[in-house]
Amino acid sequence: MIKKRYVVILCVLLLLILGSFVAFTKPVLPVIQVPGEVYPGTQTWPIVGTLFGGLTNTFMASLVAYILIILLVIGLRAGSRTSEEVPSGFYNFFELALEGAYNFAERIAGSKIRDFFPYFMSIILIILVTNWTALIPGWDSIGLWEYKPHFLAEQDAKELESSAAEKGEEISHDELEEFIHHRAEELDAANVGDLRAPLTSSFYPWLIRAASNEDPAAPIVELENGEKVGYNPEAADWAIVPFFRPGATDLNYTLAFALIAMVMVQFYGFKYLGSRGYLAKFFPFIAKGFGAEVAKNPIKAMDPAVGILELISEVSKIISFTFRLFGNIFAGMVLLFVMYYLLPIANIVFYGLELFVGLIQAAVFGLLTLIFMSSATTGHGDEHEH
Repeated sequence: MIKKRYVVILCVLLLLILGSFVAFTKPVLPVIQVPGEVYPGTQTWPIVGTLFGGLTNTFMASLVAYILIILLVIGLRAGSRTSEEVPSGFYNFFELALEGAYNFAERIAGSKIRDFFPYFMSIILIILVTNWTALIPGWDSIGLWEYKPHFLAEQDAKELESSAAEKGEEISHDELEEFIHHRAEELDAANVGDLRAPLTSSFYPWLIRAASNEDPAAPIVELENGEKVGYNPEAADWAIVPFFRPGATDLNYTLAFALIAMVMVQFYGFKYLGSRGYLAKFFPFIAKGFGAEVAKNPIKAMDPAVGILELISEVSKIISFTFRLFGNIFAGMVLLFVMYYLLPIANIVFYGLELFVGLIQAAVFGLLTLIFMSSATTGHGDEHEH
């Protein structure tokens, strides 16, 4: 049986070899953009296309993460039924990690940990798997080769739709499709065939350009009297849409988790303190005996203003949650792309850094959710007494 250290050494050697290969071939880099890319052709699918504008690669990456977690749970459950008195291997590692997380969370939430821990651990696990799968080689560099005139025509169609919405007008789906088709023809009158993108990889354009001895990383070579005078990126007739992209690089993903976390915070606040008790944290004047407290201590009259600030703070937590996770993971993706283009072999170091960042960001998101849940279940009177 091959020892584990030899497997690690082999993986490092493969990264060095592949990194060296990429340094010479320079396959096409995906376009870096904030929204998740839509799979070409899915805009016309029923329901998915009409309601959501198409199927995005960030959604599919998140779906893969959920499938992996379900398989992990099934595997661990099967292992728990057949495990020996002293478990070993991955099951033992996961049990130790779970027990350590539970003990750590219990010191924060106390007796309420039985309610909070499932959400705390689920958030960490889902975000962690989503972040780490993004580090699989080829995860966000192999995908669909989208015909660029069609891609640009779709962007023009979005601008047209936004402009019409501002004027109070509405453009039908069929009218937009017709506009896209004719606009693509205008952008490239010589290529008016099927504008649907074929299944391919980021190496496909490289293979085409390698035959003509052109730099595969350059979109189009400008020629003047048969001599190269430079590159014109705008003249490229293709664009790569990766099959998958890290879920947390899409604001929709991070915003969804932020909303889920804060909804659960409010739920437990109402559950433990009751409607009146929890709302009194933001609107103190509805609490019993508020008038008597103000009469005894006039400074209590400032509590409603403080409560409004706390209410604003609750809303701002959603923004903080959303952009903290998004910013760190998106920046990590861009960093890997840049280093991959400048010095591919150096990405071995940055892969280790991104493994750590992916873990830390998942842990921070889960930990803050746990702290906010615990805080929401504690009334002002309890805090003063403590």
